Amino acid sequence: MSAPRRLATLEAALVEARAISNAAPPGFGAAMAHCAQSIVCSIDGYPKPAGWLVRAVLGPLVLRRFLRQGFMRHDTRAPVPGLAPPEASLDAAEGLARLEAAVARFSAHGGTLAPHFAYGAVSRDAYEAVHAMHVANHLDALTV
Repeated sequence: MSAPRRLATLEAALVEARAISNAAPPGFGAAMAHCAQSIVCSIDGYPKPAGWLVRAVLGPLVLRRFLRQGFMRHDTRAPVPGLAPPEASLDAAEGLARLEAAVARFSAHGGTLAPHFAYGAVSRDAYEAVHAMHVANHLDALTV
């Protein structure tokens, strides 16, 4: 297993995604659209939160671990809870466009961010880092 990709900012995630999109592997569009869904949910709210024990105890522990180690590993096939996964055949350009729009919206958002479905309350900086790690994990899964 190769070393995980480490991305700490959404801008770095976009740079990587744009570079890979030129020779996009199968599933790239859907994976980037999935990452966009998660970013948008951090603004609008996640439709299906995990149970209280996960949000209060387990999720924050996992978030701290990800932030400390600088990368994430998760089930890249799992949809955002409560949302339909993006269509598998979504082309690379559309998936990248959705990711770019979500990042722009996150960057422009000045209000309070919604609790994460598993991590609970997350600061803006931590959300940016974990969203970047989420993109990185999906890019790793596609390019291994």
